[in-house]
Amino acid sequence: MVVGFTSLEDFIRGRTEDLLDAVSRTVVHFSDLPEFLRNAATMGAMKSARARAEMAKNSGQDPIALLQEAGRHVASTASGALQLSRYSLGYSGSNVSSSEIVQILTAFQATDAWNEITLIARRCGAGSMPLKPAYDQSMRLRHEAAHNADANTQPRDLQTFCSQAIATALGFDVVASRAARLLKEGEPDILIKKVKVSERVNIRFIDLGPKGYVERREGAKRAVRISSDPEDALKKALRNAAKEYEPVVMRDERGLPISWVATDLM
Repeated sequence: MVVGFTSLEDFIRGRTEDLLDAVSRTVVHFSDLPEFLRNAATMGAMKSARARAEMAKNSGQDPIALLQEAGRHVASTASGALQLSRYSLGYSGSNVSSSEIVQILTAFQATDAWNEITLIARRCGAGSMPLKPAYDQSMRLRHEAAHNADANTQPRDLQTFCSQAIATALGFDVVASRAARLLKEGEPDILIKKVKVSERVNIRFIDLGPKGYVERREGAKRAVRISSDPEDALKKALRNAAKEYEPVVMRDERGLPISWVATDLM
């Protein structure tokens, strides 16, 4: 349970770092980026970097390089080539809470964070259960497993967590990637207000069927193509999906998502 939840946290932090790197290459001046993101990239980054430096020091590591890196990145918001610090988002605590996921998506100007994550996951076949309470429950199980010697996580709970973790990661990635690209490109709407990102996303699926891997666009009854090899199916799907910034989701024979590619910032 600890390893599984940590893997999900690592994905969220790692993907957020990728998106911060992408937004750093924006055509928009830093002063014109949304206030929440500007605050996260300055005050938030400094606060989180200091906390991480203390943790590094307590574990016998050198905290100076960490602080110097964060300092350079915060200074870049004033002049020179912009580089948003990885500590801007996702590092306010030792764990990534459900509220921190809201903060990440809010910084990218995506509104209604958890409902949007759930909606995208549902459209991809991951079920209709709201994902925020599921995430909170998983975090409680993680803490119990980590700190209670008598903890006994049931196999069914682990199975359920794995399915919900994929759904959460998928929904988060699609929503955050689309919002980050719109910010990077200086989309006027997203610079001045939070937007409902799911309304701007069309999904392309690769489904495992009896005749092979079936590529189809969301809502379409007819297949685009059928391939015998999954890697070939993905390669061909990405060729067209990337032009339209469509995320490509691969699903198993039950219609459950098993992997995906967010094409917004490829």
